[in-house]
Amino acid sequence: PETVINVGVSGPGVVKHALEAVRGQDIGAVAETIKKTAFKITRVGQLVAQEAARRLNTQFGIIDLSLAPTPAIGDSVAHILEEIGLESCGGPGTTATLAMLNDAVKKGGLMASSYVGGLSGAFIPVSEDAGMIAAVERGSLTLEKLEAMTCVCSVGLDMIAIPGDVTAETIAAIIADEAAIGMINNKTTAVRLIPVPGKTVGEKVEFGGLLGYAPIIAVSKFKADAFIARGGRIPAPVRSLTN
Repeated sequence: PETVINVGVSGPGVVKHALEAVRGQDIGAVAETIKKTAFKITRVGQLVAQEAARRLNTQFGIIDLSLAPTPAIGDSVAHILEEIGLESCGGPGTTATLAMLNDAVKKGGLMASSYVGGLSGAFIPVSEDAGMIAAVERGSLTLEKLEAMTCVCSVGLDMIAIPGDVTAETIAAIIADEAAIGMINNKTTAVRLIPVPGKTVGEKVEFGGLLGYAPIIAVSKFKADAFIARGGRIPAPVRSLTN
Protein backbone atom coordinates (compact mmCIF):
# COMPACT_ATOMS: atom_id res chain seq x y z
CA PRO A 1 0.00 0.00 0.00
CA GLU A 2 1.06 3.59 -0.54
CA THR A 3 2.65 5.14 2.55
CA VAL A 4 4.13 8.47 3.57
CA ILE A 5 6.23 9.75 6.48
CA ASN A 6 4.84 12.86 8.16
CA VAL A 7 6.81 14.32 11.07
CA GLY A 8 5.69 16.64 13.84
CA VAL A 9 8.31 18.79 15.55
CA SER A 10 7.89 20.95 18.64
CA GLY A 11 10.10 22.93 20.98
CA PRO A 12 8.60 25.53 23.35
CA GLY A 13 11.55 25.02 25.67
CA VAL A 14 14.05 25.63 22.87
CA VAL A 15 12.32 28.90 21.90
CA LYS A 16 12.19 30.04 25.55
CA HIS A 17 15.91 29.33 25.97
CA ALA A 18 16.77 31.20 22.76
CA LEU A 19 14.84 34.27 23.93
CA GLU A 20 16.80 34.40 27.17
CA ALA A 21 19.78 35.50 25.08
CA VAL A 22 18.02 38.63 23.78
CA ARG A 23 16.63 40.02 27.04
CA GLY A 24 16.47 43.81 26.90
CA GLN A 25 16.47 43.93 23.09
CA ASP A 26 13.55 45.25 21.06
CA ILE A 27 10.57 43.34 19.70
CA GLY A 28 12.13 43.04 16.24
CA ALA A 29 15.05 41.11 17.76
CA VAL A 30 12.60 38.89 19.65
CA ALA A 31 10.65 38.05 16.47
CA GLU A 32 13.87 37.39 14.56
CA THR A 33 15.13 35.06 17.29
CA ILE A 34 11.88 33.09 17.28
CA LYS A 35 11.98 32.84 13.48
CA LYS A 36 15.59 31.62 13.40
CA THR A 37 14.91 29.08 16.14
CA ALA A 38 11.84 27.76 14.32
CA PHE A 39 13.98 27.52 11.16
CA LYS A 40 16.55 25.33 12.94
CA ILE A 41 13.90 23.09 14.53
CA THR A 42 12.17 22.61 11.18
CA ARG A 43 15.39 21.82 9.32
CA VAL A 44 16.31 19.15 11.84
CA GLY A 45 12.80 17.72 11.63
CA GLN A 46 12.95 17.56 7.84
CA LEU A 47 16.34 15.83 7.88
CA VAL A 48 15.03 13.22 10.32
CA ALA A 49 11.89 12.72 8.22
CA GLN A 50 13.85 12.34 4.99
CA GLU A 51 16.22 9.81 6.54
CA ALA A 52 13.31 7.85 8.02
CA ALA A 53 11.62 7.82 4.61
CA ARG A 54 14.82 6.63 2.94
CA ARG A 55 15.33 3.77 5.40
CA LEU A 56 11.70 2.70 5.12
CA ASN A 57 11.76 3.03 1.34
CA THR A 58 8.78 5.37 1.29
CA GLN A 59 8.16 9.06 0.63
CA PHE A 60 8.50 12.07 2.87
CA GLY A 61 5.23 13.99 3.37
CA ILE A 62 5.03 17.08 5.57
CA ILE A 63 6.55 18.74 8.60
CA ASP A 64 4.05 19.90 11.23
CA LEU A 65 5.85 22.59 13.24
CA SER A 66 3.80 23.02 16.40
CA LEU A 67 4.83 24.62 19.67
CA ALA A 68 2.84 22.06 21.63
CA PRO A 69 3.49 22.30 25.37
CA THR A 70 3.64 19.55 27.96
CA PRO A 71 3.12 19.73 31.74
CA ALA A 72 6.91 19.51 32.19
CA ILE A 73 8.64 22.60 33.55
CA GLY A 74 10.43 24.42 30.72
CA ASP A 75 8.04 23.30 28.00
CA SER A 76 5.42 26.05 28.14
CA VAL A 77 4.01 28.49 25.59
CA ALA A 78 2.89 30.74 28.47
CA HIS A 79 6.47 30.95 29.72
CA ILE A 80 7.60 32.07 26.24
CA LEU A 81 5.08 34.94 26.37
CA GLU A 82 6.27 35.86 29.85
CA GLU A 83 9.90 35.78 28.66
CA ILE A 84 8.91 38.31 25.97
CA GLY A 85 7.77 40.67 28.72
CA LEU A 86 4.41 39.81 30.25
CA GLU A 87 4.08 39.74 34.01
CA SER A 88 1.64 36.86 33.64
CA CYS A 89 0.08 35.12 30.65
CA GLY A 90 -3.47 36.36 30.22
CA GLY A 91 -2.70 39.96 31.15
CA PRO A 92 -2.61 42.90 28.74
CA GLY A 93 -0.33 42.20 25.79
CA THR A 94 -1.01 38.45 25.74
CA THR A 95 -2.86 38.38 22.41
CA ALA A 96 -0.23 40.61 20.76
CA THR A 97 2.73 38.53 21.94
CA LEU A 98 1.00 35.27 21.02
CA ALA A 99 0.21 36.59 17.53
CA MET A 100 3.86 37.56 17.04
CA LEU A 101 5.04 34.17 18.32
CA ASN A 102 2.70 32.27 16.01
CA ASP A 103 3.64 34.37 12.98
CA ALA A 104 7.39 34.10 13.61
CA VAL A 105 7.17 30.33 14.05
CA LYS A 106 5.36 29.98 10.71
CA LYS A 107 7.83 32.30 8.94
CA GLY A 108 10.80 30.34 10.24
CA GLY A 109 9.23 27.02 9.30
CA LEU A 110 8.32 28.13 5.78
CA MET A 111 11.86 29.42 5.23
CA ALA A 112 13.26 26.05 6.28
CA SER A 113 11.03 23.73 4.28
CA SER A 114 8.62 23.75 1.38
CA TYR A 115 6.70 20.95 3.05
CA VAL A 116 5.42 22.65 6.19
CA GLY A 117 1.79 21.71 6.75
CA GLY A 118 -0.60 20.41 9.37
CA LEU A 119 -1.59 22.89 12.06
CA SER A 120 1.80 24.53 12.43
CA GLY A 121 1.95 27.26 15.05
CA ALA A 122 1.51 27.65 18.81
CA PHE A 123 -1.01 25.63 20.82
CA ILE A 124 -2.54 26.64 24.15
CA PRO A 125 -3.98 23.53 25.86
CA VAL A 126 -4.42 24.70 29.45
CA SER A 127 -3.98 21.42 31.32
CA GLU A 128 -0.88 20.52 29.28
CA ASP A 129 1.00 23.80 29.87
CA ALA A 130 2.55 24.48 33.28
CA GLY A 131 2.61 28.23 32.61
CA MET A 132 -1.05 28.33 31.59
CA ILE A 133 -2.01 26.40 34.72
CA ALA A 134 -0.10 28.86 36.90
CA ALA A 135 -1.71 31.81 35.11
CA VAL A 136 -5.20 30.45 35.77
CA GLU A 137 -4.31 29.85 39.41
CA ARG A 138 -3.06 33.41 39.91
CA GLY A 139 -6.14 34.83 38.17
CA SER A 140 -4.58 36.43 35.10
CA LEU A 141 -5.91 33.91 32.58
CA THR A 142 -9.67 33.63 32.11
CA LEU A 143 -11.91 31.75 29.71
CA GLU A 144 -12.72 35.03 27.91
CA LYS A 145 -9.02 35.83 27.44
CA LEU A 146 -8.36 32.33 26.17
CA GLU A 147 -11.09 32.86 23.57
CA ALA A 148 -9.39 36.08 22.43
CA MET A 149 -6.07 34.25 22.18
CA THR A 150 -7.59 31.62 19.90
CA CYS A 151 -8.16 34.32 17.28
CA VAL A 152 -4.40 34.42 16.62
CA CYS A 153 -3.11 30.90 17.31
CA SER A 154 -3.82 27.30 16.45
CA VAL A 155 -6.90 25.16 17.02
CA GLY A 156 -9.05 26.74 19.77
CA LEU A 157 -10.16 26.31 23.38
CA ASP A 158 -8.24 23.26 24.50
CA MET A 159 -8.19 21.10 27.64
CA ILE A 160 -10.04 23.57 29.85
CA ALA A 161 -11.70 22.23 33.00
CA ILE A 162 -14.96 23.91 33.99
CA PRO A 163 -17.41 23.37 36.86
CA GLY A 164 -19.56 20.28 36.53
CA ASP A 165 -22.80 22.23 36.88
CA VAL A 166 -22.30 24.36 33.74
CA THR A 167 -25.35 23.74 31.56
CA ALA A 168 -25.35 22.17 28.11
CA GLU A 169 -26.81 25.41 26.72
CA THR A 170 -23.91 27.48 28.05
CA ILE A 171 -21.38 25.01 26.66
CA ALA A 172 -23.18 25.10 23.29
CA ALA A 173 -22.95 28.91 23.27
CA ILE A 174 -19.20 28.79 24.02
CA ILE A 175 -18.75 26.33 21.15
CA ALA A 176 -20.77 28.66 18.89
CA ASP A 177 -18.49 31.57 19.82
CA GLU A 178 -15.40 29.56 18.92
CA ALA A 179 -16.96 28.33 15.68
CA ALA A 180 -17.69 31.96 14.77
CA ILE A 181 -14.00 32.81 15.21
CA GLY A 182 -13.15 29.99 12.84
CA MET A 183 -15.70 31.03 10.23
CA ILE A 184 -14.78 34.70 10.16
CA ASN A 185 -11.01 34.12 10.27
CA ASN A 186 -10.96 31.14 7.88
CA LYS A 187 -9.05 29.05 10.41
CA THR A 188 -9.39 25.73 12.19
CA THR A 189 -10.99 25.95 15.61
CA ALA A 190 -12.16 23.36 18.10
CA VAL A 191 -13.36 23.19 21.70
CA ARG A 192 -12.28 20.76 24.42
CA LEU A 193 -14.07 21.94 27.53
CA ILE A 194 -14.18 19.38 30.32
CA PRO A 195 -17.07 19.71 32.79
CA VAL A 196 -15.89 18.03 36.01
CA PRO A 197 -18.75 16.65 38.15
CA GLY A 198 -18.59 17.76 41.77
CA LYS A 199 -15.84 20.32 41.15
CA THR A 200 -16.11 24.09 41.33
CA VAL A 201 -13.91 27.12 40.60
CA GLY A 202 -10.58 27.00 42.40
CA GLU A 203 -10.44 23.23 42.72
CA LYS A 204 -8.17 21.04 40.58
CA VAL A 205 -8.60 17.93 38.49
CA GLU A 206 -5.85 15.44 37.61
CA PHE A 207 -5.93 13.93 34.12
CA GLY A 208 -2.60 12.12 34.35
CA GLY A 209 0.34 11.72 31.99
CA LEU A 210 0.76 14.23 29.18
CA LEU A 211 -2.79 15.49 29.80
CA GLY A 212 -1.56 17.02 33.07
CA TYR A 213 -3.89 18.69 35.52
CA ALA A 214 -6.04 21.80 35.48
CA PRO A 215 -7.62 24.26 37.86
CA ILE A 216 -11.36 24.61 37.38
CA ILE A 217 -11.90 27.88 35.49
CA ALA A 218 -14.87 30.20 35.95
CA VAL A 219 -17.62 30.36 33.33
CA SER A 220 -19.86 33.42 32.93
CA LYS A 221 -23.08 33.19 34.95
CA PHE A 222 -25.03 34.93 32.19
CA LYS A 223 -27.14 32.61 30.08
CA ALA A 224 -27.61 32.12 26.34
CA ASP A 225 -30.42 29.62 26.72
CA ALA A 226 -32.90 31.55 24.54
CA PHE A 227 -30.29 31.87 21.76
CA ILE A 228 -29.56 28.13 21.79
CA ALA A 229 -33.28 27.22 22.05
CA ARG A 230 -33.97 28.99 18.72
CA GLY A 231 -32.40 26.02 16.90
CA GLY A 232 -31.58 26.14 13.22
CA ARG A 233 -28.14 27.13 11.98
CA ILE A 234 -26.16 30.31 11.48
CA PRO A 235 -25.81 31.00 7.72
CA ALA A 236 -22.33 30.77 6.18
CA PRO A 237 -20.59 34.18 6.22
CA VAL A 238 -20.00 36.25 3.11
CA ARG A 239 -16.28 35.44 3.36
CA SER A 240 -17.12 31.91 2.25
CA LEU A 241 -18.13 33.22 -1.20
CA THR A 242 -14.62 33.34 -2.64
CA ASN A 243 -15.03 31.53 -5.97
